[in-house]
Amino acid sequence: MYRILVVCTGNICRSPMGEGILRHLLEEAGFAEQTEVRSAGTWAASGSAASANGVTAAAKHEVWIEEHRSSPLSHDLISDAALILCMEPAHVSEIVRIVPEAHDKTHLLTQYGSRDEGSPFGVEDPIGGTQEAYDTTFAELVGLMQVSMEKIRLALAGDSGEPEAN
Repeated sequence: MYRILVVCTGNICRSPMGEGILRHLLEEAGFAEQTEVRSAGTWAASGSAASANGVTAAAKHEVWIEEHRSSPLSHDLISDAALILCMEPAHVSEIVRIVPEAHDKTHLLTQYGSRDEGSPFGVEDPIGGTQEAYDTTFAELVGLMQVSMEKIRLALAGDSGEPEAN
């Protein structure tokens, strides 16, 4: 099973939307059975629902995150992931602080699939913003996850054509 972890701060806005988008894209590409996508937050409480505006933004595109409940970032989540996609540079730093060996598998989402350098600033947090702000963030995340799928497909194929075990 190839495990992907999507990380933001509170695990109620960006990472649940990113998790939902990535699951949707993996399902469309036929990789749902060989992947597991989770999300967590560097400052998340356990069990909080995704933000209402995030749920609405996702539902407009038939991505369902209304059942999401937040998870705090943990050593086990980091260690179990084959790929970690972060919303901000601070999230990358926190992951590497917790599990230094995770450095090579931890990436800023805005740079992961980019053919150029990508934004070093990450994805802006829409928390507390309008529905329009969430819709804009959702659209940005769709584009970033679509670009990232090329690298994810290669990782799933591995050298032997089989998914990487983790």
